Amino acid sequence: MPKKDLEKYIRDTATPKDYSDSKYLVYVELYKRDKKVKKIISEHCKVIRKLNSGYLCEAHMQAVPEIVRSLALENHAVYQVVRLAKSA
Repeated sequence: MPKKDLEKYIRDTATPKDYSDSKYLVYVELYKRDKKVKKIISEHCKVIRKLNSGYLCEAHMQAVPEIVRSLALENHAVYQVVRLAKSA
């Protein structure tokens, strides 16, 4: 794919240095879902919906590593985190 074609996809993409007030829909996939896990995630962002293998959340970019770190400190396995779309 030529370099020019990529520009339209990465132009509005957030970076780890995004300290703005922008929020993104984020899917957090976990080994298990329970009230304790939801509470940990809720400390860093808004949980929108419980899904089959995780949670759909609305979070700032800087909250993503904090979510993963907090879950890891409590020995909860995080299988993936996917930023889906900018929400606000």
